[in-house]
Amino acid sequence: MIKTFKNAASRKLYEGRKVGGFGGLDRSRAQERFDVLDAATRLEDIPSLKSIHLHPLKGGRKGQWAITVNGPWRICFEWKEGNAYDVEVIDYHEG
Repeated sequence: MIKTFKNAASRKLYEGRKVGGFGGLDRSRAQERFDVLDAATRLEDIPSLKSIHLHPLKGGRKGQWAITVNGPWRICFEWKEGNAYDVEVIDYHEG
């Protein structure tokens, strides 16, 4: 279950509200990914499909996980006790 968001823009996307700054993001696919993440109670609940590509992050984002939306867009989050925290949508070329 999604517990917290890292920023207001990511929360607005999750809520289906209009928000700028996400050029090229497939918003319907992002909503599908949010739904998968919100329903998960274990990381194993997230499908191991190549299109979703659940993977741990490294470097300055060590301890976080990411799932692919489209192109350079990812949903990044921390996973603790069966919940997603600090969920954010990022362009990995910029973030």
